[in-house]
Amino acid sequence: MTSSSDPAAVILDHDQAAALARLLRQIEQFFDECDDDTEDALAAYSGLNPASEAFSAALCFHADAIEAALSNEPDTSRTPTRRIHAVQSQPGQIDSR
Repeated sequence: MTSSSDPAAVILDHDQAAALARLLRQIEQFFDECDDDTEDALAAYSGLNPASEAFSAALCFHADAIEAALSNEPDTSRTPTRRIHAVQSQPGQIDSR
């Protein structure tokens, strides 16, 4: 386990984590609905084709991980001191504690 003093640890409270998940979902929706001109610009910028699908999938993965971490919290811990600990052990993986 990683302590909160670990420099790789990212600590978010419940509201921050929920807000981040909502933001990721909104950006994911933008990429899902972008038009051909936006898709072309994203592909030219990132070198990915189709870029919007790649970005959307990455956003979905991370939003899912945050939401899963939030749903695994015990209902009795709904206090202002409750924290979500996210440690990026490998790119694309979130370990919640």
